[in-house]
Amino acid sequence: MQDANQINAFIFDLGKVIVDWDPRYLLREITSNEKRLKFLVEVVLDLEWFREVDGGYPLSKAIEERSRMYPEYAMEMQTYVDRWPETIRGVSKDTLDIVRELRAAGFPLYVLSNWASETWARVKDSFDFLENFEDVIISGHVGIAKPDAAIFELARDRFGVLPKSTLFIDDSPKNVEIARLIGFQAVVFVSPDYLRRDLTALNVFPN
Repeated sequence: MQDANQINAFIFDLGKVIVDWDPRYLLREITSNEKRLKFLVEVVLDLEWFREVDGGYPLSKAIEERSRMYPEYAMEMQTYVDRWPETIRGVSKDTLDIVRELRAAGFPLYVLSNWASETWARVKDSFDFLENFEDVIISGHVGIAKPDAAIFELARDRFGVLPKSTLFIDDSPKNVEIARLIGFQAVVFVSPDYLRRDLTALNVFPN
């Protein structure tokens, strides 16, 4: 008899899981002053700001508003927008190896990622690895961002998956927590090696 909780589908986050993305990659190039960098990351372009943009708020408008709030950082913010692709330093080959193994084994794979629609449009065509996935939900396209429970419900319905037999993989503990509340199996992504261990423990990969 098949285990009712046996995993038969996977939903992956992108940033810091498959895509090597970090705003600090670019911000360190924009300013070498550690005090300014810290303020940019923790106050000017903080997590709540990113979540608002990821949820569909226009990036250009968000930067314009933020520039009025912090005029002394306006140049850095505009440079951040202009050079945004520099926040990405490729993809994780080791994570993609896992993706391809799962794909080869016949598992349906999906993407659920917080990403502003404007910046997604600038890079998506270079992400050849997306061919491994059945469908992709980008927060900026749907106007909802993780960890809002509604985006997990949307993923459940649009992907047509059963949460209790679907594994959600994300680097954010908060996102993983909400996914579990919706009924998904979920693990926090630490590294490709840890993910492989998690998949072995869940009997997806052989011991």
